[in-house]
Amino acid sequence: MGVRTLHMRLGETLPERVYAAISITMVAAFGLTLGLWALDSRTIDGISVWAKPLKFELALAIHAGTLALIVARLDPRLRAGPVMQAVALGFLVACIIEMGWIIAQAAQGQHSHFNDSTAVHRAMFSIMAFCAVIITGAAGAVALAVWRDSGFGAPAPVKAGIVLGLLGGTLLTLITAFAIGAHGSPYLGGIPDLSARMILTGWSLSGGDLRVAHFLATHMMQAVPIAAVLAAHALPGRVQLPLVIGFATLWILWTLVEFRAALSGEAAIILTPV
Repeated sequence: MGVRTLHMRLGETLPERVYAAISITMVAAFGLTLGLWALDSRTIDGISVWAKPLKFELALAIHAGTLALIVARLDPRLRAGPVMQAVALGFLVACIIEMGWIIAQAAQGQHSHFNDSTAVHRAMFSIMAFCAVIITGAAGAVALAVWRDSGFGAPAPVKAGIVLGLLGGTLLTLITAFAIGAHGSPYLGGIPDLSARMILTGWSLSGGDLRVAHFLATHMMQAVPIAAVLAAHALPGRVQLPLVIGFATLWILWTLVEFRAALSGEAAIILTPV
């Protein structure tokens, strides 16, 4: 195999390898963090210091794994192109900075977000916000590559679901994340008591919490493509695409309803007893 051929093949697989490696690493980190949670009794705002790293590790594992699966189906020339490689490498650097800071702050028993106690903490909050845009924006870049790929390795309804899910999820995630940053907290009306928070997620049960809409926005990137795959395998061809578009539309509306409720200081609709 010539050097040029080897370089091309490595280029074709670099993006998917980067995303897959990050996903696997985050799964391993998740397991280690669970162990630290069990051994370390320290808390921040009433919950374990390791709760935030745990949630970010799981979210990144899912996010990176999603991108790895999708990128693997792109035309090799698109995967090997400078754009997809730059996006993947930017994603890698951003993940290292983001998770490195979150884990380091957890180890010190300090907030990683909304911590303005020192100039370093204020600077890192801005840097992490920039990294979050890169991590989220990678999905939008992959969605555009899928849209451009006329020979994408999936049926048309699945391709549509991937594009709608990734693009919609990217835009909504950025909107909800910037709202959280602008308010200086995900909570509207102050941090609720432990008894007024949802188990595991910590979402407020008594007031507005922007993280509910943020969660829905982020996981639109998985929900819509999964719905598209199910539709392509279980439904007649003529209804597949309309169903995918309808599902994506409903998911966007659900996210916006929860977003509006949080901004109004109201508990999430999905957490409010009927």
